[in-house]
Amino acid sequence: MRIHSLLAKIALLGSLVTNSLVANSMAEDELVTVTLNSGATLTAPVLRKNEEGVVLDFGTNVMTIASKDIARVESTDQEGRANNRKEHDIFTTARLNRAPVSRLVDRYGDAVITVTTPTGVGSGFFISDRGHFITNYHVVEETLDVTANVFQRTSSGYQRKQLKDVKILAVNPHRDLALLQIDPKDMSQLKLPHVVISKEEAGVGDMVFAIGNPLGLERSVTQGIVSSVTRTMGHLRFIQTDASINPGNSGGPLFNLRGEVVGVACAGYSTFDGLAFGIPAVDLIDFLNHRDAYLFDATQPQNGVKYLAPPFRASDKSSEK
Repeated sequence: MRIHSLLAKIALLGSLVTNSLVANSMAEDELVTVTLNSGATLTAPVLRKNEEGVVLDFGTNVMTIASKDIARVESTDQEGRANNRKEHDIFTTARLNRAPVSRLVDRYGDAVITVTTPTGVGSGFFISDRGHFITNYHVVEETLDVTANVFQRTSSGYQRKQLKDVKILAVNPHRDLALLQIDPKDMSQLKLPHVVISKEEAGVGDMVFAIGNPLGLERSVTQGIVSSVTRTMGHLRFIQTDASINPGNSGGPLFNLRGEVVGVACAGYSTFDGLAFGIPAVDLIDFLNHRDAYLFDATQPQNGVKYLAPPFRASDKSSEK
């Protein structure tokens, strides 16, 4: 009996040591991707990992996955290491690793800005570290007075800065896209990230989230799914989503769960929820690659120069008699 008791204690001690070593081999709150035997993948911070399985933290829920259901567990780069990353002249495309929405917002939220004009407010997002950013054409339509409001993260919190030296570089009214740039000197004094544009099309059922300024409520985040990728209006294709998009979101990014921009928010219905639209990333890439065809000309009257009707004098009916 004593021998059996001693062996049981040794086995228990060995199990505790093994579990401790396995758990300590992973950093606290480390982001991992769990591939199940079925082929499905789950990405979340790991709370515990041992021979019995893993415990993942999904924010509002905690999930325990047994070892028998797991094919493999891989550590995910916290900074979103990219696969097939390609640096274009003013934008970047890549396939990133999956991460929780909270981490993606923290990583790319500062790339989203507020675009203001004398006629309204919209959103935009940086695509390069030289100050190039994207918004909708209708946000900057018929105006040359554009202000970019950025949010600089500091040790004491966020600081809001207004940048008024903004140039419109190219516009495509038909596709409702505009490329602008702030003064590179202003950009060099800021530490702001830029987004990565997806190399893949969004699919129906994919989870997406938007960051923007609906009704002037800056840095708002909404989440939903892709409802359709073949919705056409005016002979143009749009991504339909049930993520809430309201006036002020126009021109903001639509992200997938890897933090890649899959669309540009362009339209929503404030009268009811669940119906919003975005311009597919493939059209954004086409616009950027062929932007020389859409160069902005500030001398054209439709680009902010408004002509007033000439004065006239009412005819004198008495003189006509």
